[in-house]
Amino acid sequence: MTDANSQEKIQKVIKLVAGTLDVPEDELNSDSSMDNTPAWDSFEHMNICLSFERLFGIKLDMDAITSATSIRALASHVP
Repeated sequence: MTDANSQEKIQKVIKLVAGTLDVPEDELNSDSSMDNTPAWDSFEHMNICLSFERLFGIKLDMDAITSATSIRALASHVP
């Protein structure tokens, strides 16, 4: 994955997560996660994963859902 491609994927995921959590995009970055984003709880994580699947047209398996708890980790699943 090229650096520009990686940044593009991260920006797409930031936009998705911000929209799902109803927080401004500028409050999130590649290091944002369930651990440091108060609005990102387990319920919202499922909403993020469902939105992710719809947006990117892929199905996340249970391993991906449980491990993709950050912007960077979600971006690694973007096709």
